[in-house]
Amino acid sequence: MVKQGISAREAQSLKIRESLLRACGDLLFERSIDAITINEIVQRAGVAKGSFYNHFPDKETLAATVSNLILVEVEERVRKANENVTDPAYRMVRGMCTHMQLAVSDPRRATIMLRGNDWVNAGDHQLHKSVSEDVAAGIASGRFARRCEDVGMLQIIGTGYFSMIRILDQQLSAEQAIDLATRAFSLTLCGFGLSEEEAVRIVADSARDIITG
Repeated sequence: MVKQGISAREAQSLKIRESLLRACGDLLFERSIDAITINEIVQRAGVAKGSFYNHFPDKETLAATVSNLILVEVEERVRKANENVTDPAYRMVRGMCTHMQLAVSDPRRATIMLRGNDWVNAGDHQLHKSVSEDVAAGIASGRFARRCEDVGMLQIIGTGYFSMIRILDQQLSAEQAIDLATRAFSLTLCGFGLSEEEAVRIVADSARDIITG
């Protein structure tokens, strides 16, 4: 949406940028950024090719911007879902189940988010920082095994990432996604040092609350 109280030139620039973001999102839903050209993006957006470089240095930066817009919204949902939750095991699982919920309820945006930015490998992303903090808190309290210090974050985010892909590829229902989350994340929590009984209970409760919510 174009902001009020700005010059006509600024309004036009914002309009072009929004058109590029929207066009890139549409194309990302169809295929990965590697299979998309800048020519396709500007043609879909209905803008001149020169206008593209006024806003983005390359197509990868544009795709990452599109993905991040969605990811920021999901992370805000994670924050709200964990607002009164202090147990790091619950916090991590509820966070990843929030991402899985997007894959169930809005597969289009989930697909765009995954294709637009390799946030699994983006070590400086807020998602990584949040999970790392929960892992550190769990280790400090003795809840998690110390072996999780270096790889715990990779375990939980990797499990969430590939669970989202499974949901999208197989078009899983909410109930099927809950079953997937319960099996996948309980296995991860067992690796963190929790008993199988407790791990299953934590994930089953979290998945049903978040994914059906």
